[in-house]
Amino acid sequence: MPTPESLASRAEGLLNRLAQVEAQEADQQARVEIEKIQLRASRAREDLEGALRVIPVLAESGLTQPAVRKATSADLGKARTALRTAATAIVGAPINDVASRIRSQSVGSALDTADKFARFLLGDLNRSVDMKRLQIRPDGIEDPIFVYPGASEALAARLRWIQSLLGRKIENLSPDDLVQRLQDIVSGAASWTADRPKLEQSLERHHPEVSEFLRQAATDQGAPWQLITPAVRAWLSDPENTVTLRIMLRS
Repeated sequence: MPTPESLASRAEGLLNRLAQVEAQEADQQARVEIEKIQLRASRAREDLEGALRVIPVLAESGLTQPAVRKATSADLGKARTALRTAATAIVGAPINDVASRIRSQSVGSALDTADKFARFLLGDLNRSVDMKRLQIRPDGIEDPIFVYPGASEALAARLRWIQSLLGRKIENLSPDDLVQRLQDIVSGAASWTADRPKLEQSLERHHPEVSEFLRQAATDQGAPWQLITPAVRAWLSDPENTVTLRIMLRS
């Protein structure tokens, strides 16, 4: 995407020019105005460079690159020209003239364009990563996670973390945070698929009637009385099996 790279380069050039004239003796108010514009230009450049840096990284995971409209490209071209003109005009100029030049409408409009484009890029990247999250969410990711007797509490805790991660909308993340979040959701989805069945494996060693009782008992509704079969009563009679169980009567 050559246009935003060129815009960032022009902004950098303007900053370098400002750094040169700041060394001159000047009116304090003019210096404050220059520093404010310099800070704004620096932030715009950093935001643009950050977004552009991660676009190819995200593309490796199948995310599409942001599409820049022709009207936006034209605005970026005008901003680039305005920054080039301002950078040329302030070379060797008195600092008050420098301050006047950089607070002109053309420079302000150019920086507005840079800010707007940086926000567009970052917003589009956030939406792309969130779409990826929705695409790879495994089936059953929203189902409650129950820990049956004999199951791993650590495994259940990790699955709940993955559940929360994949259920959380992605928005307002920085470029570097987006890359990390994408890696987390991809690895989290893979871990869920591999590890989620392990919670159910703890039921396989029981009698089928006991397994069904435990499966129902773990839900918010609990197990109905008719599931207390002779096999279930025999299992419940062993204190080792009931150390983590609690009985609640509901009317």
